Amino acid sequence: MLVVTVEVAEEDVDELNRWYEEEHRPEKLSLPGYLGLRRFRASDGAPRFLAIYELEYPDAASGGGGGADATRRMEEIMATWKRWDRSVWVELELPTS
Repeated sequence: MLVVTVEVAEEDVDELNRWYEEEHRPEKLSLPGYLGLRRFRASDGAPRFLAIYELEYPDAASGGGGGADATRRMEEIMATWKRWDRSVWVELELPTS
């Protein structure tokens, strides 16, 4: 899983959501290794936004899956982010009893 948290000013929320749905989601889900994307808004506190990308393999998130270069629009949107974090998580494979 690729996990991304984002904090933006209230005046930038609508544009962030529009970008995610109109540009970012279709772009990411067209890349090799990206299987799904779910987004969440915190009920309180910060960061307010969470995106969880389901990956077929961890390297998909680091360009190993043919990641697209940042577009001008993406750079404009990311310039409004007050704070963000991005990390890749791998499911634990626990031994069976």
